Amino acid sequence: MRTRVIGLSLAAAALAVIIQTTLFAQVRIFGVAPDLVMVTVIALARRLDAEPAVLLGFTSGLAMDLLGSSPLGLRALVLTLIAYATVRTRDRFEGNVLATGAAVVLLSLLGVVLIVVIGTLFGEASFRDPDVFRKILLVPLYNLVLAIGVLPLTTLVVTGRRRKELVL
Repeated sequence: MRTRVIGLSLAAAALAVIIQTTLFAQVRIFGVAPDLVMVTVIALARRLDAEPAVLLGFTSGLAMDLLGSSPLGLRALVLTLIAYATVRTRDRFEGNVLATGAAVVLLSLLGVVLIVVIGTLFGEASFRDPDVFRKILLVPLYNLVLAIGVLPLTTLVVTGRRRKELVL
């Protein structure tokens, strides 16, 4: 994999972290914010080789941990696992818009559930939060809406050309 592509991917992930921690920290729909960083990791992991994709997931998660209020390592672990799951399953949903959308929803659902469960193990009171089930249900749907714009943009960033797919 070319160094330029990895650098552009890291820049795209850094931009997603900045937007997530500034804009999306303030804007919440029904008390829940979408997870732009997770969508960006999923989108970039679809196009990168395995090692850079997992490294991207880890660094994005670590940046979120450092800028957020979650325990250090929680997001890094979860986004690394999401990047790995994306790399392992990307052949199954490549080229099919509906399958890609379903994969984004399922991977986002897995990520949110992992954040809640592992956060509980780290000592956060995730299950005591009255909005926990709303987050588990709404974040994957919000991420699907974000994926409509993020997936084509990351494909353009990584490959340098537009895909023939219209949406995802």
